[in-house]
Amino acid sequence: MTEKNLKPGWRRVKFGDVVQLSKARCADPLADGVERYVGLEHLEPGDLRIRSWGNVADGVTFTSVFQPGQVLFGKRRAYQRKVAVANFSGVCSGDIYVMETKDAKVLIPELLPFICQTDAFFDHAVGTSAGSLSPRTNWTSLADFEFALAPMGEQMRIASAIDAAMQCERAYGHALNTAKTLFRSASISLLQPSEIWTETTLQEVASVERGKFSHRPRNLPEFFGGPYPFVQTGDIVASTGNLKSASQMLSEEGLKYSKSFPENSILITIAANIGYTAITDQETWCSDSVVGIVPKSGTNVRFLEYVLRTKR
Repeated sequence: MTEKNLKPGWRRVKFGDVVQLSKARCADPLADGVERYVGLEHLEPGDLRIRSWGNVADGVTFTSVFQPGQVLFGKRRAYQRKVAVANFSGVCSGDIYVMETKDAKVLIPELLPFICQTDAFFDHAVGTSAGSLSPRTNWTSLADFEFALAPMGEQMRIASAIDAAMQCERAYGHALNTAKTLFRSASISLLQPSEIWTETTLQEVASVERGKFSHRPRNLPEFFGGPYPFVQTGDIVASTGNLKSASQMLSEEGLKYSKSFPENSILITIAANIGYTAITDQETWCSDSVVGIVPKSGTNVRFLEYVLRTKR
């Protein structure tokens, strides 16, 4: 986007013209009273909050100091998209840049983490990374990243809108977690057997078969890429209840190397994350890390899925 295409008052700037690296260092964090440290493993992709950390007292060699409000950016393997805003002070890994705005009257601090989360910024960071096993970007390259900077009044409005959206997201997340807790509690209570219940086995009310997956021969590159949904454990873990989507799609040739289950089958994971369940809404092919449970006539698929989920 050229200057001509920008909105009135907007201008193109280089990242390094409005953002700077913090050079604060601490040779002995424990002696200086620093309690927490943050490594790359503590930053979650796409999550601006730091939800875990290490204790300096347990031993650490990190010396880069960060303060509340500063932005932490993982420069190693930038494609992992690790950016967070500190809400406490500490020291961090040398593979993390500690950044802040140069002048809050030019770029407000509240917008910096969201600029660092844009696809354009990550594309630039990844594109300027060097190294094969653990590619790293450098500050000189990041400083050359160009973006459109809004006038101060517009920045305030954008920051306000983003803050409102994040509050809504947090409220939704809290409501969702509360609903899940209520569901688990209600399921356990409602599925307690009474004197009028009868005991049975799973195979008496449903057919139970393991999925199938065979690696394709090298001369069959068309194994994937067709219209047939192929489900693995991760798809079921991400769903729970109703199957949301399939991570892969099989071709006609690929069908020979997998096993399908009909609509309204219960898929349950038996590897990695064990015991997660989801109900299919169409014929679905599964790997051998999944078992397909097809309810027999007279068996309510939703009730059976609740039972299996609760008994996990």
